[in-house]
Order: sequence, then C-alpha cells, then structure tokens
Amino acid sequence: MPEVAREFRELRVAVDAAAVSGTEVRANAEQQSQPLTAFHERLLAEELTIKSSDSRERLAGALAEAKVDLNPHQLEAACFAIDSLSRGGCMLADEVGLGKTIEAGMVIAQLVAEGKTRILILAPAVLRAQWNSELREKFDLESVMVDGRTVRATGNCFDQPFPVICSHPFAANKAQLVAEIPWDVVIIDEAHRLRNAYRAGHKTGQALRSALSNRPKLLLTATPLQNDLMELFGLVTLLDEQILGPEHAFRSRYRLEAETGGLQTDAVNELKERLAPVVQRTLRRQVREYVRYTNRRSIVEDFAPSPEEQDLYEKVSEYLQRSEVAAIEPGKKTLLTLCYRKLLASSTYAIAPTLRRLSDNLAKRLEAAKLGQRALALFEPEEAKQYVEEGEEWSDDPAKPVSIRTLENEQWELKQYADLADSIKVNAKGEALKRALDRTFKVMKGQGWPEKALIFTESKRTQQYLFNLLSANGYAGKISLLSGDAGGGPEERRALVTEFREKSQILICTEAGAEGLNLQFCNLVVNYDLPWNPQRVEQRIGRCHRYGQQRDVLVINFLNRQNAADARLYELLEKKLNLFDGVFGASDEILGALESGVDFERRVLDIYQSCRHPDDINKAFDKLRSDMEGRISARMTEARSTLMERFDGDVRRRLRMAGAVTKEALEKRQQGAKALTGSVLGNNSASGRLQVAKAAYAVRDRTHDAINYLQLNAAGLPARLARLAGSEGWWFVYKFETTGLKAEEKMVHLVLMLERDGKGFRALPLADGEHFVKLVAKEERRRQPPPVSVSLMQEQALMAAKEELLRMAERRNALEMDMARERADRYAEDCLLESREQVEKAREAWQEARKVVCSQEDPAERVKARAHAERLEREYRKKLASLRNEEEKRYAAKDRQVADLANKSKVAEKRSLIASAYFWLS
Repeated sequence: MPEVAREFRELRVAVDAAAVSGTEVRANAEQQSQPLTAFHERLLAEELTIKSSDSRERLAGALAEAKVDLNPHQLEAACFAIDSLSRGGCMLADEVGLGKTIEAGMVIAQLVAEGKTRILILAPAVLRAQWNSELREKFDLESVMVDGRTVRATGNCFDQPFPVICSHPFAANKAQLVAEIPWDVVIIDEAHRLRNAYRAGHKTGQALRSALSNRPKLLLTATPLQNDLMELFGLVTLLDEQILGPEHAFRSRYRLEAETGGLQTDAVNELKERLAPVVQRTLRRQVREYVRYTNRRSIVEDFAPSPEEQDLYEKVSEYLQRSEVAAIEPGKKTLLTLCYRKLLASSTYAIAPTLRRLSDNLAKRLEAAKLGQRALALFEPEEAKQYVEEGEEWSDDPAKPVSIRTLENEQWELKQYADLADSIKVNAKGEALKRALDRTFKVMKGQGWPEKALIFTESKRTQQYLFNLLSANGYAGKISLLSGDAGGGPEERRALVTEFREKSQILICTEAGAEGLNLQFCNLVVNYDLPWNPQRVEQRIGRCHRYGQQRDVLVINFLNRQNAADARLYELLEKKLNLFDGVFGASDEILGALESGVDFERRVLDIYQSCRHPDDINKAFDKLRSDMEGRISARMTEARSTLMERFDGDVRRRLRMAGAVTKEALEKRQQGAKALTGSVLGNNSASGRLQVAKAAYAVRDRTHDAINYLQLNAAGLPARLARLAGSEGWWFVYKFETTGLKAEEKMVHLVLMLERDGKGFRALPLADGEHFVKLVAKEERRRQPPPVSVSLMQEQALMAAKEELLRMAERRNALEMDMARERADRYAEDCLLESREQVEKAREAWQEARKVVCSQEDPAERVKARAHAERLEREYRKKLASLRNEEEKRYAAKDRQVADLANKSKVAEKRSLIASAYFWLS
C-alpha cells in the first residue's frame, strides 16, 4: 500500500502540473488564424515574463530558446537545480554522457533571462573553450573566459556583464576577487577534482570554499563517490557544510562496519535522507527509452616493424632503461622517459629529431665542460607540454655530476641512433594506416556512412608525416590538422571543426588539440598512437561516441604483437577496461577508480622500464590488473547505488511524466510567444526572447485600452460549464506577487457573471475562471454592459482570491522553512557531537576511577586512587561546563539563523490590475 500511495501522489502531482494553470493562454488553431484582442495581448505580455515558482514553467522560456534535443532526464535535472538554488544549490551527478553541461546550460539561460547575470563557471582549463562554445551555440548566450592573460592591472576581472568561465586553480589564486562578486550561481564542472576540499592542506579547495561561501552552487560530476565516503562528504561540504555537518560528526555517524564493510541500516537511511534534496543522479540504463546509444566496435590493425625499426626500438629502449643518462634531466627523468618512449613508438619521424637534439645538446655541454664554462640547460621536447598533470605528480632526485667521458660516449651513441632513425623512411605502422583507411572507407561507403576519420597522434612531427603520407596516397586536399598551437582559440577550433564537417575527409589531431571537441558527424576514430592513460583513450573516443551520434563508432588501434608489453597493455585496455567495444565503453566505476589515470600510466611506464623478458612483463601486468580490480570497491559501488540511485522503474515512470509536463509547458510558451509577437509586431516567425520582450514593452506602453469588450465562444468551455453559454459578465485579470523563501508571481482571473435577474454579479471559482483564457475571442463593438455596479462583488472576490493565494504561499514557505529548520537542527547537533563524546569519555574515565578507589584495600593506595578520581572528576566537570557553554553558543547561533529565515519567510502580497473586460458568451 505505501508504494501504491506514493505512486498515486506522484501521478497526482504530475496531473496537476500538466493541467491548464491560472496563467495559461493557449491559442488554438482558430485563435492563431486571427490577431489577438488587445485584452489577450496584455495577458500574454504578462504571462510570458512572469516569474513562476513552478520550476518547469519557470524554465519554459529558456527551453524554448535552446537549440538542443531536450530529454526528460535533463529537464528533470534542470528543474531540480532551479528549485535548489534558493537553498544553496545541488549536485548533478548523472552518469557520463547524459548531458550535465546541457542541464547546467538550461539553468544559466533561465537566470540570464531573469536578469541574473552574475554567473561563474569553474572548469578544467581544457574545457573552458567548450563551455564558451556550448553556451553560444546551444543557448545563444555570450560568455567571457578569464585567465592570466586577461587579468587587468586594476579592477576585478570577474566583474563582467556575462557569465564568466575560468579554471579551478585560477579562481583559487584569485579567491579574494571571486569573493567580491555576489554570484547568482557558481557552476563547478568536474567537481570530483575538489573532493578533498575539506582537508586543510588542499589549497585550491580551501580557497574556493572560502571565496564561494553562501553562494548558490551547482556541482557537476559523474563520479560523486568512488572509493571512500569522505569523497562524498568533501563534495557536499562545498555546497553547504550544514548538510552533512563537520568532519568528525560525519566520520562518527557514518562509520563503516568492520565485519560487513557497509553502513548500518539506520545510518544509510539518515544519510540518504540528507542527500536527497541536494543530489540528482540518473543512470544511462534508465534513459535508453529516450536516448539512443550506438555501439563502439574495435578494429585491431596488426603491423610488424622492419628489422631497422626493431633495431632502433631496442637500442633506444635499452638506453632509456639505464638508471642514469646524461642527456635527460634527473629531476624530470620519469616524465621525459615517458615522453621519449611515446615518441619512439609513434614514428621514426618523431624520434629522429629528438635524438638529434639530445645529441647536439650533449655536444654543446661537452664543449662547455672542456672550457670550464657553466653547463647549458638540458634539452626538453615540445611534446612534454602535453603531460602537465604527470609533471605535477612525478618528481625525481636532482642531478648528479657527469664526467666528460660519459658525455662523450653518450653524445656519440645518440648521434648513431639519430642517424639510424633518419635512414628509415618507411614506417610499418604508417603503411598499416593506409591499408586500414582504404579498407574501412570502403565498408563505410557500403553502409552509407560518412567517409570521415579522426586520427590521433602524440607528436606534431608524426602528424606532419601522416599528412604527407596520406596526401601522397589519394587524400591530398582532404586533410585538416589540429594541434595545441594550430587552433588553440575557440574561434579557430570552431573553424577547423566546420572545415572537417563540410570539406575535409580526415582530421589529424595531436593530444593537446583533441579536448573539448564535439564530432558526432564522424564515426571513425583512429588511435595511431595509443595512450597509456585510459582516461585519455576514453576522452578521444568520446569526441565521436557521444550523445547525438547516429551510427556505431569504429575504433582502429595498431598493435605490434611481437612487443610483449604492447600486447599486454592493449589486452588490459580492451578486455578489462572495455574501452573499445560495447555501448558505453569504460564504466564509471573503472574510470573513477583510475581517477586521472596518471598513476596507471606511471605503473605502465615502470613495466616498460624495468621488465626485459616476456615472463617478467606478464607478471607485472598481472599485478597491475589485480591492483586495479582491488581499487574498484564493490562496497563503494553498493553504497553509491543505495545512497544516490533510485529504482529504475520509478525513474522511468517519473521521466515519462516529467517529459509530458514539460512538453505541455514548453508548447504553451512557444504558442504564446508566437501569438504575441505575431499580433503585436506582425512577425509570426520571430518569437525569441528579444522579440517577446519588445512586444511586451509595446503592449505595456499602451494607455488607451483600459476596458475591453469581448465576444467569447462558449464552445471551448468544459462540459460542466456549458450552462454558462448565453451569459455575460466582467473579467478582471490581476497579477499577484507573493514574497517569502519561495517568491512567486501569479496571474489570477476573476470572472464575475451577471445574475439572471440582471441585478448583481456572482463570482466563479478561480479554477473555473482559468478556463476562459482558452476561449476564442474577438472584439465586441456593438453592445455595451448594463448599468449595474460591480464594485462590491469585485472587492469581495478579490479578497477571497488574496486569502487563497496567501494560504498557498504560506504553505509553500512553511515547507521550505521546515526543511531549513531541520537542516539547522541537525547541523547544531552535528557540531556538538565531538564535545559530547569527549564529555562522555571523561565521565566514563571518572566512573572507572571511582571503581578502582573502592577496590583498593591499602589506605595509601586508596588515597592515591581517590586523588586520581578527583582529578578525573574535575576534568569531567570542566568538559561538561565547556559543553554547556558551547551548547548555548550553538543554539543561540541556530536561533539567530532560524529567526532570520523566519523573517525572510514572511509572506506578503501586492497586486496590480493587468486588464479588464466585459464579455458575452455565445
């Protein structure tokens, strides 16, 4: 029965929301075929700019403007977020690929439409341009990106009339400037990067927590909880520390049991209750009814290096495996070794110039050493710049003195390797690429798919080699190039994407140029160089295999099976991580457990560096796989499911209802906007935000249509009101504004029907009056209303409407107030928990000491025991007094907070007459 009751309540809410509301003006086909009356123009002018407390109606304006395919789960998430802003915000934690950026974009668009432009978007640096592009292209919103280059010597760089986009570290470094702005909302993308913000040593997180305190926030992350409940604590604390309380209280209340590894049932229920108002999470499997996901399919292209290529690989690999090499800076040896290994695996065209530069650099250092001059800086390849994250986490011991003999030997050795690399003009992997593209394009042509390929390499020199190779083999004039410095700005990147979509057949990207691209029009991804970091692999494939892709995505990888380490690495990425096949690719659990993937990458590098025999390589990869599986905690997976996920059936039912309700609100908005702009401006095609505002301004500027005379078609009334046909009366439309924690503007229709004896009026219920807005209407120019006073009935009906609206507003505010009061109560108790535990421990220690006194028979020992017990008593009483003092302070602070909320929740109303008309129903 409880389940049935809950489902009935949910359905009742949906039906109520879908019903025609008090402000609905839905133009039917007949109404759209003729101009609106002046009366209806005034109704629409107010309705389309009204501020509703219903999140779906409130979002309708932004949705009508958005250039995206809206899905029910996105609508529900955006409504959830809009509703949460008055309470401090929420966390949108949908799984990867469900469009959290779109959800946040809806919220931003609506706030901007309401004149709230103080919006800050914090995102990883590589995603800033994508945010800028998405807001412009999908929501017609301008935004500004700020970084070190745009900071002015004076003034606040965050003080902008548009949404501001910057990176997490930049905002943290400018925390004082960030704190000066009264933000309407702060969006934190990839929020899981700040999961340790509660720790005192986390400088970025601490700075942002302080700067953004008391600002509404939306956190976006697909991985809110991976390996530790404290990750969840850290994220929610970013929103509001009152939700889960201080760290000690959280650890104490939600301690995992040693035997089961889980939480007690009561703790689970309490934590779930606390999270429900601030966490919205939808899973991919729950939305497959609405979102079409295509498959990704793996194609492995084997290649066998030539003897010369194999010889080069073995010699350079052995060189890199040495514990000390003079050409590589010791403090960056791990990072640079990774870089050189990637260049070695990429192409001879990538490694040859690098070996030459290393050799030349050593020659110059050797010359300087012989002359007793200061040594030159060591060479560092350009490709090292793409491993910024690795560079931040990897460090090695500083340099040691190097002898001239060592420099001479190593310089000569590197020169020989460079000469060998330069002599190799044909690369086996490049030849394999030609074969793979020719064969795959034939298949794609047969399927009717676009013959386009997105190729990734980790070297600009390999990129140029592939450009030349493919241009000479049938693809001349059909190739675009994208790297970190070629198309680094948003406009240049957009132009390259457009060129690839409309003209080019192949786009060759380096790693630095491959982030933040939406290329759903292409369904062939080629990993010419396969990254060791699974996150980078997923990011590459995700450029094409994402929401909006209509075809299966093919992923081509190149494999030299003679290389045992390469073979085992590919097996791990394909079989265990499922990166290349299936509907969804790597699971959130795996990607979350790997975090940034840098540690995984380091482990792979260690294997390449330390293992020389196939048996050692196999054992090392077996160990890596085992360790990785151990990090994917079944316990945390279960906890995440229990705390933040809802039953699939419930979700699908709610999404169906949400979609229907929002569609109703959106259609009403679009029809109303088109009717108003068409009637006032004479333009039926332009019904955007600016046109609606222009039309509404023109209507409000009129002064001559105070009273209207209307002929209404009674055929549009519900059957139960058909009896009103032939009647006449007054129709007054008021806009009521109610204040409080949930402020609202509402249109109220007072319909006063003339009594049959013609001597007075009676008021229709407000709900019945709302149906009049659907009736086909035209101006009545022949008749005049009877000379019967309406003032008394109008005043009585107005007072009755006011009382009804105030009751509704007070109920709405009372619910908000109760939620806020409960949060304040819980926070006060959470803050007192540690002190109470200390008091209890002190009391128990005192009680134990008293027992010891009673057990002592020797008088001297008894005296000592008594003195010890008295000392513990004093400590206990001191802590007890301290606790009582803290309780007074905490409860006083809570009372002040509650009093402030109570003051804000007081409901007041003001009203204004929008339009009035006398009507005849026929």
